[in-house]
Amino acid sequence: MKSFNVLRWILAGLAMAVAIYVLEAVANTAVLGNDWKDWAANADKVFRMPDPTVSLVHWALQALVAGLAGAFIHAASHAWVGKSLASGLIAGFVVWAVGWLGMTFDKMAMGIEPMKVMHINLLFAIIGCMLGGVAVSYIYKDKTP
Repeated sequence: MKSFNVLRWILAGLAMAVAIYVLEAVANTAVLGNDWKDWAANADKVFRMPDPTVSLVHWALQALVAGLAGAFIHAASHAWVGKSLASGLIAGFVVWAVGWLGMTFDKMAMGIEPMKVMHINLLFAIIGCMLGGVAVSYIYKDKTP
């Protein structure tokens, strides 16, 4: 990775983060808004729920970390997969598998979210990660030697 392009990595990571954040926002507001309200009303009896603004910031940070990781995976996989859409899609899938699927098993083990919420979030997250992977594959380019 001698020709790693930091500026393109950041831009590609931001693009993937936006795709993830927007899809997750649609899932959690338009699709699951009432489910979250019901769950929060019950969960608030057990632990203090954060202010919604704080939650939005944390979700934005999660999307940013996922986007930068996905862009890095894409750049690092060039030698293995080639500089193609496939490496962007692989990066998107890996980010989704580790960031959402893995965490869903954790949430299931603790029983802290309703199954419907977890399933809808998994669906929207994979769409966001894959769209983000497409964006990454178009934006990230190595430095020319």
